[in-house]
Amino acid sequence: MEVPSLFTNFFAVNNPDSPPARQKTKLRELEHRFWQEHLPGDDDDHSTAISSLAIVTGLTKAQVSRISIAFATLADLPELKALQQKLYHLDLSRLITISNELAGINPDNLAGADAILTEYLTATSPNQILPSPASIGRKIKEIRDLLDDARATGSRGTQDDSSFGVTFSPDGTAEIGASVDAVDGHIINDAVTQHAKKNDLTYGEAFSDILRNNIQVKVVLNLYTAKDLANAPVWASGIGWLDAKTGTFWSEKANKEQDMDAAAKISTDKHDPPPALRDALIGRDGTCRFPGCSVPALKTQADHRIPYQEGGETCLGGIGCLCQHHHNMKTDGRVTYLLDPFSGIIVWLMGDGTWAVSEPNGPLNPKNARWAQTVAQHRARHHKRWVKEDAK
Repeated sequence: MEVPSLFTNFFAVNNPDSPPARQKTKLRELEHRFWQEHLPGDDDDHSTAISSLAIVTGLTKAQVSRISIAFATLADLPELKALQQKLYHLDLSRLITISNELAGINPDNLAGADAILTEYLTATSPNQILPSPASIGRKIKEIRDLLDDARATGSRGTQDDSSFGVTFSPDGTAEIGASVDAVDGHIINDAVTQHAKKNDLTYGEAFSDILRNNIQVKVVLNLYTAKDLANAPVWASGIGWLDAKTGTFWSEKANKEQDMDAAAKISTDKHDPPPALRDALIGRDGTCRFPGCSVPALKTQADHRIPYQEGGETCLGGIGCLCQHHHNMKTDGRVTYLLDPFSGIIVWLMGDGTWAVSEPNGPLNPKNARWAQTVAQHRARHHKRWVKEDAK
């Protein structure tokens, strides 16, 4: 007996009921098999083979080389390779992202990374949206931090490192570039944005004005962590999961705590959610909930699934994060959605009759709560191991 696709879990890119999805899956499979067949082996002259493939495919040697490295990385991830050869859901951009983000990983951590990444890239809902390359990259950074990999915080090896440079142009302007940790970047961006909007300045003018006149701009950074878990990871609104060192550093600077369990139970007769409920919503959703949209929840609007004027409730089970663009689409009636108040999962119904499932991305959804527990348990074991070794 054939099981209806509604009752099986799959990514939207593999939707068996969608002719475009089936055709695209076949194209990904053909492309995958092409590269698997023609990429150089260990005994081949790699440089010559890459040059030849670049000529016949029309790609640059650098592009072919990245594809070659991506397939070599996939060969070191047997669980993910088996899943890919079953579903062919990962295109070249995602395979290259995986290769880039795993570069330099300790070989002893590959098996652990393979298992977690394979679970992450396995659908848990029908017609689920496939994580974007950027989302996969962030997940791998989280995995490397979990596994205490030396390069978990980036290619520089530590978030203590930073770089800065100014490039002067003949037209009398200058471009400023700096590499800072994600939290500092978020704070700088928020401060400049606020100052620019308040004073009708360009972002460049606002940035210079803040530095030149030592202007103070209040920036709020919301951090989420499980207080009932020792060594629990920290999730920063607008950024995502932080590595252990950064999470501890910023948590110690927090000057206010809020119970998110209590905030999640708030309901109001007013249209706009109060700040605590807004924080709980951001913590559940993480980003705009439209399929494939990555706008941080911090920059979205609280949308009533049932319009407020038609009796829609302002409570966590009745609202979702939507960016301005997708909020407008929903308000115009071009799309609509159903929201499960318990899991936060949204089923989107498109104007053309198709549908897709969006899972929440914030730290308060059940899946990320389990991830936090996994990280906490790993850190506890790691701490005990080092305490034991230091005592020798």
